Amino acid sequence: MCYFETMGTDLEHVLLKRSTGDGAAWEQWLAEDSAQRAKLSETFQREGQLPLDAMNRDRIVHERHLQAMCIAYRLRFLDANHFTGQIPYEAVAEMERLDRAAGTRLNGYKIVAPASMFQLSYQDKDPLLLIDLGGGYYYLVHKWGGEVNPFRRLMMYPLRSFPAMLRSVVGFCAVVAALVPESVLGEHPGFVRIIFFFYLLFATSAMTALYGFSRAKNFSENLWTSRYDD
Repeated sequence: MCYFETMGTDLEHVLLKRSTGDGAAWEQWLAEDSAQRAKLSETFQREGQLPLDAMNRDRIVHERHLQAMCIAYRLRFLDANHFTGQIPYEAVAEMERLDRAAGTRLNGYKIVAPASMFQLSYQDKDPLLLIDLGGGYYYLVHKWGGEVNPFRRLMMYPLRSFPAMLRSVVGFCAVVAALVPESVLGEHPGFVRIIFFFYLLFATSAMTALYGFSRAKNFSENLWTSRYDD
């Protein structure tokens, strides 16, 4: 088995590493105004209570870190009711533990996963189950599955945004032009290399635009919370 097939990127580790300190920031936000706390309690239904004692502060993450991860790995962050995959027993057990601590059945669960898992039964890796805490903060309830392809972040980089796509096209053309040996460039290799770079840039840009328009692809920064296809 190939070495790279046995390794992967653990999205739970990536997210929690980005979110160091978010738990303390959330508690500070919550303590600033009692009205905020009362409003937050409504998220967990009026008859329930916020299960603070059942929550590990290290698993509280802010929306900006979720957004950055979803854009980097081209993932979706949607309500759990849109998820078509199977939620495992371990995740359900964590949900029930929070329900017991709150004294009621909680609402507001969301899932981070590839778009295909919200539309088809195609099994990519590493879904994350979260619950909304208000103020842009979320609690990471459970992660299941394996790990994403270690090259997914690199492969999805051009699809993050238009500037990322532009940098990718220019970088690709520059590398290809630089790798052409001078022996095939004639008497004026520097000038020919520049001409070849711009020719390659034009051709690659045209093919990229043709592919994007024909497939109606959108950028990850516009899709990470979208319920619609690419």
